[in-house]
Amino acid sequence: MKSKVELLLAQAKESGAETISLIPSNDGAQETTETRLAGLRGSLAAIRPMLENAGIKALVEPLGFTTSSLRLKREAVEAIAAVGGNHVFRLVHDTFHHHLAGEKDYFPKMTGIVHISGVVDPALRPVDMQDGHRILVYGNDRLGNIDQIEALSQRGYDGAYSYEPFAQSVQSDPNLESSLRESMLFIRERMGVSS
Repeated sequence: MKSKVELLLAQAKESGAETISLIPSNDGAQETTETRLAGLRGSLAAIRPMLENAGIKALVEPLGFTTSSLRLKREAVEAIAAVGGNHVFRLVHDTFHHHLAGEKDYFPKMTGIVHISGVVDPALRPVDMQDGHRILVYGNDRLGNIDQIEALSQRGYDGAYSYEPFAQSVQSDPNLESSLRESMLFIRERMGVSS
């Protein structure tokens, strides 16, 4: 792990990036909660001095999938605090993963970026939603993007938002620029933000 993080930090510094992303495993390995969280704390403790030396922050992204080793932002926040890492670690609040995890808590002061995407298929149960279902955000969104954005904003988050749609229909959209503008306009109108 150490060599991979060192390489990532070196690449980040070379490119001028201010952050790197840390994504939990999603292999469905069965571990006790105690073992899983001890591993998380151990990893964060080992990475913390590398971040401090590089002057770069790390964004920890809990994945809401049931197969993820870290599903909840609360667990990440508690582990970050336990290793004294509040100055170098931040969370990724991903609206898709927040919905899948059934999480109710928001951590705006610990949030470094928000990823947004929508899911519209009415036949999908949350447990069956996968990255390939993630599209742009429109009115029939099932993830509650507008509610999540409003909740974060009302709690003091004023950072960056980034689209993260993985669906092939978005990747191959010949009118992607227009589709993005339409989605952004929808969000702005729902949020009561003038153009």
